[in-house]
Amino acid sequence: MTQKSKKRVLWAAAFFTAILAAITCIFYDYKIAAALLPILALLLYYLLSAKEGKPLPSIIEPTVSFNKALWKEIANKTSSAIALTGANDRIIWENMAFTNKIQKPGQRISHVVDILSADVLETLEKEPAEVDIGSERFLVKKVKIQANNKKPEKMLQIYYFDDITQIYNLKLQLREKETVVCYVYVDNFDEVMVACGEENRLELLAEIDKTITKWVYNYNGLVRKYDNDKYLVLMSLKDFKKAEEAKLNILDAIREIKAGKTMTPTLSIGAAYGEPSLTKAGKIAQNALELCLGRGGDQAVVKAEGKTYFYGGKTEEMNKYSRVRVRVIAHALGDLVEESDSVMIIGHLFLDMDALGAAAGLANAVKSMNKPGYIILTPEQTSSVDSLLELLLTDEEIKGSFIEESEALNKITKKTLLIVVDTHKPSLLMSQKILEKAERVVVIDHHRRGEEFIDKALLVYLEPYASSTSEIVTEIIQYMGDDIKISPIVATAMLAGIAVDTRNFAFKTGARTFEAASYLRRAGADPTMVYKLFQEDADAVYERAKVLQRAQQVAEHVVISYFDEEPKNPTVAAAQAANGLIGLKGISASFVLAPMGERITISARSLGDINVHRILEELGGGGHMTVAGAQLSNVTMEEAIEKVKEAILKHLKEGETN
Repeated sequence: MTQKSKKRVLWAAAFFTAILAAITCIFYDYKIAAALLPILALLLYYLLSAKEGKPLPSIIEPTVSFNKALWKEIANKTSSAIALTGANDRIIWENMAFTNKIQKPGQRISHVVDILSADVLETLEKEPAEVDIGSERFLVKKVKIQANNKKPEKMLQIYYFDDITQIYNLKLQLREKETVVCYVYVDNFDEVMVACGEENRLELLAEIDKTITKWVYNYNGLVRKYDNDKYLVLMSLKDFKKAEEAKLNILDAIREIKAGKTMTPTLSIGAAYGEPSLTKAGKIAQNALELCLGRGGDQAVVKAEGKTYFYGGKTEEMNKYSRVRVRVIAHALGDLVEESDSVMIIGHLFLDMDALGAAAGLANAVKSMNKPGYIILTPEQTSSVDSLLELLLTDEEIKGSFIEESEALNKITKKTLLIVVDTHKPSLLMSQKILEKAERVVVIDHHRRGEEFIDKALLVYLEPYASSTSEIVTEIIQYMGDDIKISPIVATAMLAGIAVDTRNFAFKTGARTFEAASYLRRAGADPTMVYKLFQEDADAVYERAKVLQRAQQVAEHVVISYFDEEPKNPTVAAAQAANGLIGLKGISASFVLAPMGERITISARSLGDINVHRILEELGGGGHMTVAGAQLSNVTMEEAIEKVKEAILKHLKEGETN
């Protein structure tokens, strides 16, 4: 209030006091009127003698106690719990709702940290947060009040606790009734029917239908069969969560059905929920099923609210590897090459012999079709394949195929075909820029499909049953045309790629693997040269021996070890050390870590009864049941070892074996 405004108020008060004194004196008691005269005199004295701008005497100064009282009364009557705190979050005042709802009987809460965690307090600096206090749920908001002197120690905070328990419980009830869309597919239906005698096929079909229907009805769901090997299943989220808690044990139940002496049916399940419509959920469930099949089947993939969950995947990939499919892919690839002005082949970060061998084979085939073929290679990516690269550089035709990223970016046009080999994850590519610029992309890989995928590909050939990408490329080349020829040096490189991924044909080797090797041998591949490519110097052998000595047992039949210094070829060294550990008696799975620049590379091997793919998938890696790898960034060796141990123990605890 300004000084002039105050004086006007006081003149009015003086006038009112004079009138009141006169009326009291005339009509009532003069003594009462006399009591008002000192007040009138004091007001007149100040008004007549005070200078402009002089403050009111303290006895006359109006106060704002009414506003304070009003705010306090409103705050006490509101249903929201309110706490006023100082700079150290010590509660200096609280309303009745806070006392009744937040305080526990016989307990005094003196600080906000007694009821809110450090994470919640950090969140409240930016936005409101929902917290559970006792059996109730509150939406907590924080408002800062700056005192007049603006000193930090005088800063006040008001915490509002709105009880949203009823709304939250209602949301949960509605959420539990949300519909989950599931696509269920019998992976190996054709193979099972062939293995089962004709007289028993109807009985087998009925057994599969009965098992699936019983499982769905057990969770109050709805199932409709829309093809011989395909089912649509709908469940409420509440019941589906129960099925998830049981690890979707329908996968195990189906596997117990026998078709013939050795064959058993397996399922792939794609499920989705948390979408705005059933149409959207259905599309995402279909994508989940495709991801499931790309990982080899016999598992379930659940997509919910931007996250992906995997169940099963305990058995080796189902063999859906047909020559008809290879021929179709080969013809389609040939057509794409013919329509292109040039072809570029790119592998993953930290190239291995399989990726380089497959790239060399494709480049040789493209040149046989009179099209320019290039292999994108950066110098820092060649450390693990030095010996193979040296061999390829002796072939004059292939030697001119290697280009660096900068040159490739300049050569790419709208008609350039980019072939990605030995990976399907964009983050693992040698160059993100090249993938972004290329408009026509083909993916050829033998790893189990992960959640991350190159979506822009025109043609995808993902065959997890194959031993290696070099094996896949060898078969493709045979069907691309009679004029396609590969040189003996390229054939040797592709044979080396197969050998390194199968550990010299000991693991993940099928009849088709030997057939591919036979074709390469006829094309001039030199097994002796392949053997020489794997030769090591004495220092590498000594260092690997130290790794074997450092091995420590994480669980029964599972060991882990590491290199204390970066070896010459980290990925190869880690793989060879893991191979050495798995060769020890009583060891079923081995994990070896090695420093690689600013990263830690991990190589895992298994005899098949422990799924190393699922374990390293937790760390962003993957591969196959028996051979897998991963890379960790921004961690020390000790931290990386602990992460691997945690992943191993987690999966062993969950029974992710065999």
